[in-house]
Amino acid sequence: MVPAELAVPVPDGVSDETAALMLVNPLTLCMLYRAVENALRGQAGPVLQTAAGSSIGRLVSAAAARHDLQLINLVRSTSGAEKVRTLYPSQPVIATCDDDWRAQVRLHAGKRGVQAVLDCVGGAMTQDLAELLADGGTLISYGHLGSGTTPLEALPLVARALTVRGLSILRWMSRTRKERAQDVAFAQDLAQNTPELLEAAASYDLADFKAAVEHARRPAKSGTVLLTTPRIDGSGHGAAR
Repeated sequence: MVPAELAVPVPDGVSDETAALMLVNPLTLCMLYRAVENALRGQAGPVLQTAAGSSIGRLVSAAAARHDLQLINLVRSTSGAEKVRTLYPSQPVIATCDDDWRAQVRLHAGKRGVQAVLDCVGGAMTQDLAELLADGGTLISYGHLGSGTTPLEALPLVARALTVRGLSILRWMSRTRKERAQDVAFAQDLAQNTPELLEAAASYDLADFKAAVEHARRPAKSGTVLLTTPRIDGSGHGAAR
């Protein structure tokens, strides 16, 4: 059973697959965007994001294009960079496999430097990201896809007045009922009008859950892996989990 206030109706015309993706990533986007606004304090950026080719990364890029936010995108590979450039040609895209990727970021950031970083990679990359921040900048961490570690003592937090902020969708329920309703309305609108931004990497029958887990763990996975149950005859609907 789900409390009525937590049940979210699926808008007309939204497929089961899109409905399964309707909440987590769009609500995460809402939280990330608010965190960026707080970090920028009315400035225009620049903002650097890692894993720009991921599902969340593409949502951030779409929001940045809509709100005229100066965004610099990082991806791991040259092929990944080409894909993101095709989707968002006005946004710089840099592949971290390039030896000079840090210099490329500084070039695109200009004199003001990177004011905020949206990072879901973490690990050993954290130190590089902190060094790319301008003095007084903010590192917003919402995941740990990378390997290795960066000791807190290695970051120039005090000398350069940097801020590190953690963010998790698990904290979304702490928002007021009105704020949650606004976020859900945004997610419903996204699902109904721009479903292409909510990408499923693949759908697997529940019996094939081992293959689904393997797919979800692939390093270059793009989109969300769904588990489904068989469609009920005559209903036209199945269940995406």
